[in-house]
Amino acid sequence: MKKAVIFFVCMCWAAWGRAQEHTIEFGPAAIPIDQYFTISLKSPDTRPTKVEGFPDIEGLQKSTQKSFTTTITRGTKVSRVYTLTQQYAPLQEGEVTVKPFTLVVDGKQVAAPGIKVQVGPAAPAGNAPRDSLSMALPAVATPDFVEVKENAFLTLQVPKGKVYVGEAVPISLWFYVADTDLGLLDFFEFEAQIGNIVRQLKQRSALEEVVQQEEILPEKIKIGEKAFTRYKLYEAILFPLTPQPLRFPVISLRMIKYKVAKNPSLLTQNRLPENKTYTTQSREVAVQPLPPHPLRDQVAVGVFRLEEQLSRGTISLNQNLVYHLKIEGEGNIRSLPIPRSLGVSSELEIYSPEIRQNQQVSQGKLQGSKTFRYFMVGRQAGEFPLRELFQWVYFNPVTARYDTLRPALTVRVRGQEDQNSFIRTQDVGDFYNIAATESNELISIDQFREVRLYTNVVLGVLLTAALFIFILKRK
Repeated sequence: MKKAVIFFVCMCWAAWGRAQEHTIEFGPAAIPIDQYFTISLKSPDTRPTKVEGFPDIEGLQKSTQKSFTTTITRGTKVSRVYTLTQQYAPLQEGEVTVKPFTLVVDGKQVAAPGIKVQVGPAAPAGNAPRDSLSMALPAVATPDFVEVKENAFLTLQVPKGKVYVGEAVPISLWFYVADTDLGLLDFFEFEAQIGNIVRQLKQRSALEEVVQQEEILPEKIKIGEKAFTRYKLYEAILFPLTPQPLRFPVISLRMIKYKVAKNPSLLTQNRLPENKTYTTQSREVAVQPLPPHPLRDQVAVGVFRLEEQLSRGTISLNQNLVYHLKIEGEGNIRSLPIPRSLGVSSELEIYSPEIRQNQQVSQGKLQGSKTFRYFMVGRQAGEFPLRELFQWVYFNPVTARYDTLRPALTVRVRGQEDQNSFIRTQDVGDFYNIAATESNELISIDQFREVRLYTNVVLGVLLTAALFIFILKRK
């Protein structure tokens, strides 16, 4: 009768747990005093970020928490269950009552019913427990775990072994595991490990363009005839600044590796988590200087092409136009220099450009464009090929040669030169700006003579009066 009651309670508890997104499971209801009682929260697919509410139980001392991940593979479908276990150490023998409680999991409440736990004496080695409740329950043997060889590896992919200064060097860190072995491995404290890995991969003598990824997603791939799942852990593109070689050390990644129970049982844990470390091979990329050239320290390195556009090809004198010169291709887009000017043109006035850029990483290549928007004003009539005003020099690492991109468009300025129109467009200063506010009435030249006469008369009178006052004071 007692077995039937226990079985009924367990079935009701299992049915209640399946109805929840998160489930709460208790450990064995009968334990010796030298073993832990456990309360476990199981969450499908997603690891909770915050769990609160594990109860304080009278007669049990709250101890440490443990967490692990269980991977379940059914055919090609892979699912994970994250388990967080709170351990309790018995303080004395006897019956302990666990009252109903509620866990708060990422803001959601998960309720659990109460349960009574029987704490018995420590079982002698080699003997089964002898308390009455233990005798009523079937004995569960401790499973034997065996090591299963998995097909998995960590690799740092560096497709180039020799580059020029300024040439792109893509690097990426991958973890591969055979589809048949997906249930044997899980990531372990990845956030803490990847920070240390990134520091090891950084190069002091190179610019770095890190490829941001929001989450690590599995990718399916075949190696030979075998199906693998791979995970991209890190990706960046380096641009060496000096001829110093790029050296990448051995990279290590700790993973959870499970041993498997030799005799699986529904009543026991069938996998035993352990740690295993996977490593890469060290790599080195040789960097050679660019060939001699007057602009060697100023040019971009990559594969580029030029596109251009005029707002209008023909303008009248002193009219303006907009010229877009776009450099696009593969290379360090951020550092592309401004096209070189071959001289200052008085016939075609050119202002400093506005600059816009965009870039993206595709298949390990940094691609994009940089657009230079020039504002021009025609000052003299004529035809002005822009190739005579601009050029853009770069080094092509594929051909190992310098190349020059030149515009193909021509600006045409029509009309007869009007010097007055040219002057009107200039800034003549503040002196001429007040001309519109001053009076334009003519002033007679004789008026200045009369003013001078009256001034002399007044000065003479003042001088005579001063002399007279001086004589009176002397007497």
